[in-house]
Amino acid sequence: MVWHRSGLVMLVAWMVLDAGGVAAQTNGAQGPVPAPVVAPRFFQSAVDRGWRTNDGHPGASYWTNWAHYDLTGRLDPATARLEGTARIQYYNRSPVPLRVISLHLYQNLHKEGVERNSAEEITGGVELRRVAADSLDLEEGSLRAGPGYQVNGTVMTLRPAEPVAPGDTLTLEFEWASTLPQNGSGRMGYSKKEVYLVGYWFPKVAVFDDLRGWDAPPYLSNAEFYEDFGDYDVSLSVPTGWTVMATGTLENGEDVYTPQTLERMAQAATSDERVEVATAADLRAGRVTTSGSDGWLTYRFQADSVRDFTWTTSNVQRWDATSALVPDRDGDGAEDRVVINSFWREDRAPLWEDQWKYGKEAIEYHSRYTGLVYPWPHMTSVEGEDIIGGGMEFPMLTLIGGYEGAEPQALFNVTAHELAHMWIPMIVGSNENRHAWMDEGSTTFLEDMSRMEYWPGVDHHRLEAQDYLQVAAAGAEQSMMRAGDWYEPGPGYGTASYSKPATLMVALRDILGKDTWEQAYRAFISEWAYKHPTPWDFFNTFERFAGRDLDWFWTSFYFETWAVDFDAAGVTATTGGPTVVRVQNRGLAPFPLTVRITTANGTAQDRTVPVEYWLDGHREMLFEVPAASGPVTRVEVDPAGIVPDIDRSNNFWPRG
Repeated sequence: MVWHRSGLVMLVAWMVLDAGGVAAQTNGAQGPVPAPVVAPRFFQSAVDRGWRTNDGHPGASYWTNWAHYDLTGRLDPATARLEGTARIQYYNRSPVPLRVISLHLYQNLHKEGVERNSAEEITGGVELRRVAADSLDLEEGSLRAGPGYQVNGTVMTLRPAEPVAPGDTLTLEFEWASTLPQNGSGRMGYSKKEVYLVGYWFPKVAVFDDLRGWDAPPYLSNAEFYEDFGDYDVSLSVPTGWTVMATGTLENGEDVYTPQTLERMAQAATSDERVEVATAADLRAGRVTTSGSDGWLTYRFQADSVRDFTWTTSNVQRWDATSALVPDRDGDGAEDRVVINSFWREDRAPLWEDQWKYGKEAIEYHSRYTGLVYPWPHMTSVEGEDIIGGGMEFPMLTLIGGYEGAEPQALFNVTAHELAHMWIPMIVGSNENRHAWMDEGSTTFLEDMSRMEYWPGVDHHRLEAQDYLQVAAAGAEQSMMRAGDWYEPGPGYGTASYSKPATLMVALRDILGKDTWEQAYRAFISEWAYKHPTPWDFFNTFERFAGRDLDWFWTSFYFETWAVDFDAAGVTATTGGPTVVRVQNRGLAPFPLTVRITTANGTAQDRTVPVEYWLDGHREMLFEVPAASGPVTRVEVDPAGIVPDIDRSNNFWPRG
């Protein structure tokens, strides 16, 4: 992108008196001018090859690789011991041969001696019992000697006997075991060995994309994930009496659930009210699951076009369900239903009595607002007191704390946030590890939108902005473009990933206008569904709909930590002449501005300062008010409150 200065700058610099009687002048003070956004070489290379475009669309030749996973897992809840197998068919849809394959072994975060950014429980990590590629068993060792594999922390590098040619498929096979941590970096684990949320549990092929090739950073506990899409067939074995819900559709309900449970599940699938699928009394009396075989049940799930597979199991959590009514997604002209499940314990999470309702509201609202209807058969919330304090997202599943003693709105807020993640990054597959703001910021924005729908009367965007503005005013923020594992201790990561990008989405909406902004927002989600967008795709999409260069905005706020601080700096009256109103930008960032000047005759005049004026390096604007208008009694900078200004106390004259 190239930054273009508008000729409007010169017009503003010497505007004459208009019908409102206010003129503007400039002084010679110079401020910083944002540099143009220059896309990195790897992005431009993808554009040149037709994989991406400079207007935000995926390119005509865009590609992603794909995988089909056949997984089994057997969990002993008494010991937290998990044994599993995987058969992965990996499809190379890229234009280059793959001589090595990178995979994630996320549970190695809990292996002795592995690099990590925080203290973690040591459980031994992943115990590999068999690794094979195209039926050839591989040994751990040097990859220079031929086929084999190496494990470095949470990343495995595997070399098959032959490179995987474009269009070919590689079949990988694994057998492994691991002991699950009680708390897996606040994202998965178990509570009292009666509730398990099993995530990041199997060998997962890393992303090979059109930008960097293999993008497989180690999992260090803070930054989250970048994952490809695929299909899953999964069999999960647990003791009799333990319910299981997972990413995907349950394929063998008759084998694992009693007729009573199946009837209630069917009732919930068409209901707008709560259906108690399994009560605590049902669980104690053994009325929920079948007897299974030899004391074990095997649940079979199938999932299409998801980026991960996660599951939950418990023998004590009650199970509430209902359904969300979403816009037509199968083309028959009628609204469709999404099952909403809630698994929780009454003694640990009394607020969860209404969780089914919160999940229903969030899925319905997000489906309408994003323009992309929730595509999967269910959305399930799991109470994970002792595992997590806030919430964590997975395809079709979220783990959320108990929120005992909190206000009901607190549980709704985190539910709306985690379910918003079903759109980004679960459908729009952004790189959370490198650019957390792309999913967390948009999700925080959508959370705030749904909060105002469900709990009206408060502008939650303004409340959200305070978190960012306070950190910015303290000079403690760090660039949004920094990778998630490289933030310094303090508020940097949270501000750059959550409150600041959400605030910027609102600010950009105010600049572009609601209709234009929403068109760009929905186009970005639609066009990049089941693909991997970058920040530059995001920037280019909004510029396409805006019809103008927005580099000043991206540079000032996304790459830099510049802030806005407009100041109604003073009013100077002259004898018999005009009154001069002085407005300054004490911050580094430019921003379009409205100034409201009120005179003694009661007239309030709004004057705008386009962003191009500040882009010319000006730090101050002088407005002249003719003597005939009377004395100036009040000046208000940004009367609508749309500017992300770090100090609003100086937006008024006189002060106070």
